[in-house]
Amino acid sequence: MNHFNTIQQKLEVFIRRFYTNELLKGAILFFAIGLLYLLFTLFVETVLWLQPQFRSILFWLFILVECGLLVKFIFLPLAKLFKLQKGIDYEEASKIIGTHFPEVNDKLLNVLQLQRDKTKSELLLASIEQKSLELQPVPFKLAVNFNENLKYLKYAAIPLAIVLLVYISGNITWFSDSYKRVVDYKTAYEPPAPFQFFVLNDHLSAIENKDFVLKVKTAGDVVPENVQIEYNDEIYFLEQKGVGDFEYVFSQPKEAITFRLLSNNVRSKYYDINLIETPSLVSFKMKLDYPSYTQKKDEVLQSTGNALVPEGTKVTWELNTKSTEAVQLFSEDTVVFRVNKKNVFETSKQLFNDFQYTLSTSNKSLQNYENLGFNIGVVKDEYPEIRLKVEQDTVDLQSLYFYGQVSDDYGFSKLEMVYYPSEKPSEKQVVSMLVSKTNIGEFISAFPNNLQIESGILYELFFQVADNDRVNGVKFVKSQLVSYRKRTNAEEEHKSLQEQKESIQDLNKSLENFDVQEKQLEKLTKTQREKNQLNFNDKKQLQRFLKHQKQQDEMMKNFNKKLNDNLEEFQKENNEADPFKEDLKERLKENEEQLKKDEKLLRELERLQEKINKEQLINKLEELSKQNKNKKRSLEQMLELTKRFYVEKKLEKLQDDLQKLAQEQEALSEKSKEENTKEKQDTLNKKFENYKKEIEDLEKESKDLKKPIDIPRDKLDENDVQKEQQEASENLEKLEENNSEESDDKNDSKEKQNSLKKAQQNQKKAAEKMKQMSAQMQNALQAGGQDQMKEDMETLRQILDNLVLFSFEEEALMKDFKSMQGDGNKFASNLKKQNNLRIYFEHVDDSLFALSLRQPKLSEQVNKEISEVYYNIDKALELFADNHVFQGISNQQFTITATNNLSDMLSDVLGNMEESLSMSAGKGGQGEMQLPDIIMGQEELNEMMKEGMKPGDGKHPKEGEGEKEGEGKDGKQGKKMERKVNPVKRASHLNPE
Repeated sequence: MNHFNTIQQKLEVFIRRFYTNELLKGAILFFAIGLLYLLFTLFVETVLWLQPQFRSILFWLFILVECGLLVKFIFLPLAKLFKLQKGIDYEEASKIIGTHFPEVNDKLLNVLQLQRDKTKSELLLASIEQKSLELQPVPFKLAVNFNENLKYLKYAAIPLAIVLLVYISGNITWFSDSYKRVVDYKTAYEPPAPFQFFVLNDHLSAIENKDFVLKVKTAGDVVPENVQIEYNDEIYFLEQKGVGDFEYVFSQPKEAITFRLLSNNVRSKYYDINLIETPSLVSFKMKLDYPSYTQKKDEVLQSTGNALVPEGTKVTWELNTKSTEAVQLFSEDTVVFRVNKKNVFETSKQLFNDFQYTLSTSNKSLQNYENLGFNIGVVKDEYPEIRLKVEQDTVDLQSLYFYGQVSDDYGFSKLEMVYYPSEKPSEKQVVSMLVSKTNIGEFISAFPNNLQIESGILYELFFQVADNDRVNGVKFVKSQLVSYRKRTNAEEEHKSLQEQKESIQDLNKSLENFDVQEKQLEKLTKTQREKNQLNFNDKKQLQRFLKHQKQQDEMMKNFNKKLNDNLEEFQKENNEADPFKEDLKERLKENEEQLKKDEKLLRELERLQEKINKEQLINKLEELSKQNKNKKRSLEQMLELTKRFYVEKKLEKLQDDLQKLAQEQEALSEKSKEENTKEKQDTLNKKFENYKKEIEDLEKESKDLKKPIDIPRDKLDENDVQKEQQEASENLEKLEENNSEESDDKNDSKEKQNSLKKAQQNQKKAAEKMKQMSAQMQNALQAGGQDQMKEDMETLRQILDNLVLFSFEEEALMKDFKSMQGDGNKFASNLKKQNNLRIYFEHVDDSLFALSLRQPKLSEQVNKEISEVYYNIDKALELFADNHVFQGISNQQFTITATNNLSDMLSDVLGNMEESLSMSAGKGGQGEMQLPDIIMGQEELNEMMKEGMKPGDGKHPKEGEGEKEGEGKDGKQGKKMERKVNPVKRASHLNPE
């Protein structure tokens, strides 16, 4: 029975395999028949566009068919497979197996039938076992072949091919649309129009405030002529762009739009246009925080991003936006704005260069939508400017005056004057100066202006101004470089001497103008006397004369001032008293005062030339003539005195220069061979040659004096010095040549030593000789000055004696004129005596004038009194000739008064000269006139005066008082003229006989 059980199990396997195969075949058929029926149903709806009731039938019929197919092909095989429903039994299975396996045939069926037999005999059982054993090797399950189902796949391919063809043709919508209608069988659908609307826009999204273009295309059997659009309860026409192509522009939509398209009763579905809000700037402001040093007030600019700002300005942008999530500033460096609050953005940036930038707004829908470009110009902080004007002091030529202008865009931090020795730039000295706080300033300065600088050294100086730039740092600008060299004392003296020489040359030319003016004045005076009334030409001639006279007086004032300034500056640093210089300055001062008085007279003549009468005009002209003669005399004296003063000072300077040159020569001889060079010796040689040239020029200048000054010099000594210096140069040249030839020979070394030694000997001899020459010059100058003083004093004594004699003779003649009683012969004789006295006074005046050219002590008042003497003598002669005796006697009295005044002045001058000489003797000067000699000279004069004195009128001066005021009777002090009373009545050279 075991074998039969096996048969039964194999039959069970076969049955399950059989129904599995049935299920597989049913699935294929269900898919093929069901899909084909679906396509058929959809095709019917596509073609017929059934009404809802018919579509309902079609739908439910489809459902019914599909359900039947599902039950038949799927559910029933499943139920039999899982024995939910009775399927084939063993006998049916054995038949199928017997049919498939010929060897089995009816064996399996017989076994089953035997098994059903109720009589279970041994034979029967054995037969079953035997047959079962025979059938056991047969694989029953192979009677079911799954591959046989492949033939049903062709039925499934039919509907798939239909779907594929429809899809490829582009009409898949036939099935999709009809499927929708069949499923939605209750809804009424209209048959399709002859055309359809197609919206070509990729996205129906409009940007706020920006035109949106709707593009529509129609497709179908019919092409409509126009298309309308409906939205917001209004209908508009679309613009046709081509066949079946239409457009419509929504102008700057501000909200979402719902629309549909219309044409020939064909309506599209409703479409929605979404609105995208744009990120935009509502307003913005730009805060400008200027650098503090510019002193500009901070500003706020509204709704503009363009500006022109100073370098270093901090700019803050504050933006008010709408629908904006981010703002960016695009430039060379992109800047992101920070959010202060909703739709408010802010950022800052400090600007140093021109700034071009773009502001861009963004939100989640639109990135960098709005781009606004701006430009901020940055004004660089310019370098300051400095303009300098330099002027030299026209008086001392030793000071520089600076006028400067500085400018900058935002002001200055400092202004400095920098100076330094040109050979030592590192030793800079800085002088701070005040500078304006504004952007334009001026300054005035002087150099050296109490600054401690060394004479004889070249200095470089400049001004520098610094701005107040706190962004880039302070910037300096320098002015042009100015050179300055303060003259040494020697150079200053040389300059003063040179200027004085030029002034003297100008004064020489001016003397010629005095002669021309004097002749013109004489002519005018003569014209006034001869004419009762002046005509027009005479008046014009007078005007021209006064004009020239005024110019001449102005020129005299300028010369006088120039001479005085030169004297003031000459040897200013020398504290030792110089009597000659002081006397000369005093004469210049007196001359200036006299010029002022003369100017007053000239102004009076100019003012009254049309009003005064003939007699007054003649008197004024005569007074002017007297003043002109006095001015000419003073000019000649000042000219000669100035020449003499500067010749003496030049001589002193040359003596001092020679002494210094000797010291330099001696110092050079003591230096080592490295420092004692031919170049330095040649420099000293050149200096000595210049000394010789200068002393030769001085000799020429001395010869131009009325009484030349003896220039002490020894040409033999000068030649000796030059010879020694030349030999020193030659020896030093040999030494340098030997040094250039490198040699270790002892003979060469010895030769070098000899050359250096010889050169030093020559240098020392030259220095010693120059010292001797300087000493000799100094002694000669001292001796010459003392001798000159003695000679001038003796001359002055003689002049004083002759002047006293003239006074008494004039007084005697005046008495004779008074005592005359119509004696014509005596009148003519006295008139001749008066003329002889005038000639005699001219001789006295010539001697006095010659002395005044050497002695500045003879003041301007002396010239005035001399002019008075001449004027009154000439006036007396004129009046006597016109037989105006009493008027002439009056002028004689004025002559005597002027003579006595002149004598008194000269006596004072003589006393001062004697005092000066005695003081020099007290200092131990050699070869000077001693005080007893002065007293003896004065006593001789007194003895001569005594001869003309009356007994008891006076006494001899006491010993030692020759330079003091004379003493009168009773020993009391009186006027100096009292000791000169009654001198000799007559001198042989005055005897008219």
